[in-house]
Formats: sequence, structure tokens, C-alpha cells
Amino acid sequence: MNQADIARIRSCDLNLLLCLAVLIEEQSVSKSAERLGLSQPAMSQNLKKLHKLFDEPLFVKQGQGIAATEKAQNLYQPLHQWLQLSSRLLLQKPFLPEEATGKIRFSMVADVAEAFVPQLLARMMQDAPNVELEFIHKPSDIFAMLESGDLDIAAGGVELPPPNVYGRRTSTERYLVFFSPEHPLAGLKNPTLADVFAFEHARYSSSNLVEQQIDQLAQEQGFTRRCSFSSSSILVLLQSLKAGRHLAFLPERFLRRREQLSYLELSEIPWAEGMLYWHARVHKDPLIQWFKDLCLDLVQEMIAAGSLPQSAGSSVTAPAATPA
Repeated sequence: MNQADIARIRSCDLNLLLCLAVLIEEQSVSKSAERLGLSQPAMSQNLKKLHKLFDEPLFVKQGQGIAATEKAQNLYQPLHQWLQLSSRLLLQKPFLPEEATGKIRFSMVADVAEAFVPQLLARMMQDAPNVELEFIHKPSDIFAMLESGDLDIAAGGVELPPPNVYGRRTSTERYLVFFSPEHPLAGLKNPTLADVFAFEHARYSSSNLVEQQIDQLAQEQGFTRRCSFSSSSILVLLQSLKAGRHLAFLPERFLRRREQLSYLELSEIPWAEGMLYWHARVHKDPLIQWFKDLCLDLVQEMIAAGSLPQSAGSSVTAPAATPA
């Protein structure tokens, strides 16, 4: 924590944040005051202080009560997590997933999510029934969303994260060239990398790493890569190949889908490693850490069952500097 952060926190009455959380829940000054054991004038004064603290109105009048603005609603989730963490810290209460509440926002590649999410939900219903999950379609920049708090945990390739993001390696997988049996490449005997780059490619626009490696491979070999179709959905990309115009570099696991596509193995195509990432702000959040460990356990179960490729080993990437 830097000096500016320390100075800002010292200047703030943290009791106001507790008041804010209760106000959002109750949508009433009088009910919030009663719940916190305060007088209504004192609660009204706290509401004015909150508006000043955040430099904008957090509530508007609605009938006999108040309604939280979008700004206040967006603050509730991190407030709730902070209060839970504070309670456990002060009471030294162990984390019990069956008693946990809150929302976890996570992201992964769509085809992996197809197999992963049903198993995840089954475990969540059993172990943490009061926790809400939100699946977010894999964005092009997971680190920006982790930084902003729009994501709590995300799967991605082995990319260089910013210094405040942790990572855990999950798997390693070979990539192949996929194409329609009607594509001209299917008629070539022993096609080479040069043949692959002679045709148009379809690009997975949510993949920062593998597509960049393919671009670099083309540059190193002196080839021009022509990408005339792109999609942020790997499943849409897979279906686009059936039109017979494009080639695409996709994980070997797609062989199991029996999509009636041809494929080509080339030693020059790079392998790709998978990672699970989370921000330093939630590195000690018991709920997120429990969820992260649950995800890793499920991944290992899927690897053992042959649903995912074998991991090349796991590691933890710690941030160079961890903010409070």
C-alpha cells in the first residue's frame, strides 16, 4: 500500500462504508438507522458524508424511501466482500463455503465452459449454495477486466500479466490446423507450412497469445498471413470452417467434437499453455481463493477423465507488487 492510499484511508471514516452497505440493502434511511442502532438524523448526516466522500449522489428519493444509483449498486459487491473479510479477520472465523454469500464473475473459453460449467454448478449447489456465479464470455483483454473488478477470476493463455495479477498454470495443449474436407488443402499430398499460409485464415479474436504466436511464426518464415474472418467465439470460428474457405489454428481437443473437419499436424505450430488468473485484490479473499481451488480441482478431474489435455505442471506467478 502506497502513502497516498494510506493517507486517503486515514482521512475516511470506515464506518461510513458499513452505513453505505446497509443503506443499499435497506433502501431506507430509517430502517438503516434502526439496524445500525443510530438515530435517523445521524444516519441522514452519514448519507450526506457518503455523497461528499464519493463526490456524487449515491441515492435518490423514491416514494417514502430511497433508491440506490447505479454507482451505489456497483459498489455493493466489493463492499459486501470487504465486510465479510473484515468480519472473519476480527472474529478469526474460519471460512465456510456453505455459509458464504456474494457473486463471483469468471471467464473461460466457451468450449471448455460447455463441459466445465455443469460440473462447477453441481459442486457449487452442494458446497456453496448461496454464492451467485456470473459467466462472462472470454474478453480480448482479461487483465483489464481483472484490473477493473469486472472479473474475479479468468482462464487464459500464458501471457505476461501486469504486476498485480497472480496466475496458476493449468494445462498444455498442442494446436492443429483445422479445415473443411472440401478445402483445397485437403487435396494436397503432404502439405507444408508454406501451403497453410497460402490460404485465407480465420482468426480467434479473443485469443491474445496463440494468434500472436502464429503471426510471429509467419513473419519468421517470410510468409504473409491473410485473415479474412474473425470471431470472439471459438465455437463460431469452428463452424465457420465448414464453409470451406478458411483454415484455423485450434486446440487438439476439438478432435473429440467430431465436427467432420480435416486437420493437419505440423511441428512448427506452437503448443499453448493454459492459466488461471486472479487479481491481487482478491488474493486473500477466502471466497475467491476457495473458488479458485475448486476450479483447479475440477480441471484436474477433467484432465484425468480425458476431457482436457494433460497439464505440463502448475505454478503460481506472484505479482511484483501487491496492492492492499
